[in-house]
Amino acid sequence: MSEARGTVTFVGSGPGDFGLLTLLGAKTLRFADLIIIDRDANEDELRKLDTGHAVIERVAEDQVAQILDAVHRGLKVVRLGIAYPFVEVSETWLVSRILDDAGVRINIVPGLNHWSTLLTFAAVPVGRSIAVLEARYDVPPVEDWPSGDTFVIRTIGPLLGEVAKAAAERFGPDGQALFVDDVATTRQTSEVLQWRDVKPDADIYECYFVISDSVADTARNRLDWYASKPLFDWRILSPRTKDDLEPLAEELAQYGATMETIPTMSIEPPRTEQGMERAVRGLVDGRYMWCLFTSPHAVEAIAERLSEYGLDSRALSGILVGAVGRGTDTALRKLGIVADLVPESNNTVSALADEFPAFDELIDPLNRVLVPSADVSIDPLVEGLEHLGWEVEGVTAYRTVRAAPPSAQIRDDIKTGMFDAVVFTSASSVRNMIGIAGKPHAASVIAAIGEATAVACEQHGLRVDVIADAPNFASLADSLARFADRRRQEQESKGEPVKKPSERKRRRRRKPVVSQT
Repeated sequence: MSEARGTVTFVGSGPGDFGLLTLLGAKTLRFADLIIIDRDANEDELRKLDTGHAVIERVAEDQVAQILDAVHRGLKVVRLGIAYPFVEVSETWLVSRILDDAGVRINIVPGLNHWSTLLTFAAVPVGRSIAVLEARYDVPPVEDWPSGDTFVIRTIGPLLGEVAKAAAERFGPDGQALFVDDVATTRQTSEVLQWRDVKPDADIYECYFVISDSVADTARNRLDWYASKPLFDWRILSPRTKDDLEPLAEELAQYGATMETIPTMSIEPPRTEQGMERAVRGLVDGRYMWCLFTSPHAVEAIAERLSEYGLDSRALSGILVGAVGRGTDTALRKLGIVADLVPESNNTVSALADEFPAFDELIDPLNRVLVPSADVSIDPLVEGLEHLGWEVEGVTAYRTVRAAPPSAQIRDDIKTGMFDAVVFTSASSVRNMIGIAGKPHAASVIAAIGEATAVACEQHGLRVDVIADAPNFASLADSLARFADRRRQEQESKGEPVKKPSERKRRRRRKPVVSQT
């Protein structure tokens, strides 16, 4: 019998983050048994993608042995992060070593490489020819430099002085280049500099210079679309209660911001198990016509209890399912369940009651509705459904308690204004965050998803700068972006430098130091 053999697929994640995966790269993850990521990769971001049943490991010291061991066990391995192994000379060796093992099958799914992403995000038009110079390990002699209408140099902070000296010899000390740092991230900066002004900077890891006629011609009026996003490089905090805030993070990212969350509530099992046991038996025995989920945690609680009985989501077949909110709907879909009713008007239990159908004894075989939820009142939903003729049974699926305080560093960042904005999505998130982490600094912009949340902010002594036009994440992000645009325009009209709110407290060196002579 032949030895089991797996496969190896090298998938490029793109520079910056996993959000730059290609569609084919994302699909490949779903069929992997093992995904190997770089040591500094953000595993939490990866887990937000559909990785199927795959185990995630960080790359080992001997990654060749790590990969081949998995292949020899018959696993489908994805090495995520190697975007273009035949373009990056530093990565070619890995593919060669894997191929040295006879019989190993490999696939390569390229990602967005540094070069194309750099030119696109920095808005640099390419001429008739392009040349690149790799100067991350040393600076080649000027006579070995290639030529092209567009010339890109890739280097690191400590070598900036050597690169600038050689470039001044090649292009003249007054020659101009576009310096780009933190490519394809929300921190990307770009600035037109002269070679005489560039100095080494140990704080910079990897950066680029772009030399072309277009850079010189447009130095005063560059198409800087990336850095001109209204929330560019804003660091935003949003305290989380029970709702999934990933959709909000995605909305804010469109405007250039990065969002961090801190949990303000902890999820714990109900104090007694009898209620959930009766509810699950009722679901399996066909006692209910509907099961209404008010949060992702309720979905998880029912799924976990079904699993304890050796069951899965198929136990809910034949039962109509309702969901409150996008996060709850997504949690159901991950279990293979498509909700029959999701409120269109609002993400609240009241909206679900408003859109719920009336009981019709001629066509509805049962009139019982199960509502697994937290240990909080669901009276608006119960009253609304009972008015429509339904018999509602609520069950405590989980309890919410105040979370432990965040790290000392986060608490200090909140109190000293290191966050450009703090975004509150409910009145309880205001109370809970202040209770465990303290009040945000006055320099931070305060945004609220609605009037009730804004009132809670003001009751705790916070100045509210932004109130969303509608109580949803898209409107909240859009309202904050409009506020940032107005703030920038006011700074420019006064002749002031454009600064983020947090820059009243700190400045960050992310580009070469310009000489003062």
